[in-house]
Amino acid sequence: MRIDYVAPIQGEHLDVSVAPDDTFSQGLLGPGFVILPKDHHVFAPFDGKISLLFPTNHAIAIHHASGVNCLIHIGFGTVDLKGEGFKVHKKLHDEVKQGDLLIEFDYDFLSKHGVSMATPVVFLQKKSVDVIKSNPESERIQLLLEVL
Repeated sequence: MRIDYVAPIQGEHLDVSVAPDDTFSQGLLGPGFVILPKDHHVFAPFDGKISLLFPTNHAIAIHHASGVNCLIHIGFGTVDLKGEGFKVHKKLHDEVKQGDLLIEFDYDFLSKHGVSMATPVVFLQKKSVDVIKSNPESERIQLLLEVL
């Protein structure tokens, strides 16, 4: 299946294997990317429904109509902050459109608390994600993904 995906956060995209947590780096949750944020806004990468929102507001998942679930996990060590430094704009089960603002985070606050800002974006329980087409001219990375 192919999905029109727009990066949920502006920043440098790296292979998920560089994530500072084995659950992500070893692909145990699925394939994906790690984003090093240049911005403090998290947007919906595609149309869907909020399928998971951690009580600490550091992670959110969107369910696409095709069955794909995309998890966005903001930083590492952020769960210990118990929601401080995050402002959520959507609720569990809300319908979202690509580009809708989901979460804002206080980059300075999180950095002062010594958390890693590496942000994995993974496609849960999928075997692979192939980038079919990207638009490097765009301010935000746009991809056409084939998810297997």
